[in-house]
Amino acid sequence: MAGVPPRVEIARAGEEHVEQIARLAESRSLTGPDGARRRVAGGFLVSAYAEADYRARVETAEHFYVAVKGGRVSAFLMAYSSDRVEPDEWLNRRIKTALGSFLVVKQICVAREEARTGLASMLYYHVLDQWDESPVIAAVVNEPPNDASARFHRKLGFQQLTRLTPPDGMPRVVWVWRKPREPILHAQYQVAVDLYKHEDNLNWQKLNNFFYITAGLAAATAFFLGKEGAGGTLGKGLSIIVAIIGVGVSLGFSLMLRFGRQYLLARKEAVIELEEYMAWHGGERIVNRRTEDPGSAYLKVSPTGAIMVLLPVLVAVCWLAVLGVLIAD
Repeated sequence: MAGVPPRVEIARAGEEHVEQIARLAESRSLTGPDGARRRVAGGFLVSAYAEADYRARVETAEHFYVAVKGGRVSAFLMAYSSDRVEPDEWLNRRIKTALGSFLVVKQICVAREEARTGLASMLYYHVLDQWDESPVIAAVVNEPPNDASARFHRKLGFQQLTRLTPPDGMPRVVWVWRKPREPILHAQYQVAVDLYKHEDNLNWQKLNNFFYITAGLAAATAFFLGKEGAGGTLGKGLSIIVAIIGVGVSLGFSLMLRFGRQYLLARKEAVIELEEYMAWHGGERIVNRRTEDPGSAYLKVSPTGAIMVLLPVLVAVCWLAVLGVLIAD
């Protein structure tokens, strides 16, 4: 039917696909036939595989799939276990030494005109749905930093494992995916909630201590001015010193509360991520309940935290005003 987009079919790569796979890889390769690095707009593949290499991997790789659209290979994914890592694969052998068994996503490639259409996700999910024997590894070139790849892998449930620079000189970010283990996640959820509550309580303790210190400094200022008289040189000098201390204390606590708020939001994000997984397995969203409703943005970032940070700044302004009056008098 005219106007209906062609259907995408995920299939096991075969001999009939190899020629198209090789052409697609060549169009996205950062490495030329001689092994030298080259600059290609939109290029990201670093393994200089020839058509013969792909033909061999069709037979040996446990997972080698193509996304066929309109009779044409629009994307492919090649992955194999650590048992089939070649001796010259420095990065994968280095990971195997530390991690043990794993499945490595050696190449994932999407045609330029099909970028951001979901083909990469389809291929990844096709593999992840079938593999639960060991962790899944993906090493991504990170020069320049590849923020799009980071977002993509995090969305799929990958976590950053490490950063390594192989002999080719191109830094890699190594991502790892593991089949979730519910007992561990339940225990981690309780730890995440406790850390979230601890960070919240710590911020309120900081603010409470700030008010005690401010009250003490204000009392000291009143005492010095009252004892020596408003015009007394000693009382005035001591009051100026106290006011300067008050400004420093206020700005210091504001900075501590600002970072404390960032830690709090990071802990909250961790709790939300765990809740998202549990919601898919019969749990309920609690911390992030109704955060997507219209007008509920405040549930994601509470205004209370911003007020908490601004209060010491306001007190610092008051101390500056006192300092100005004392100096001008």
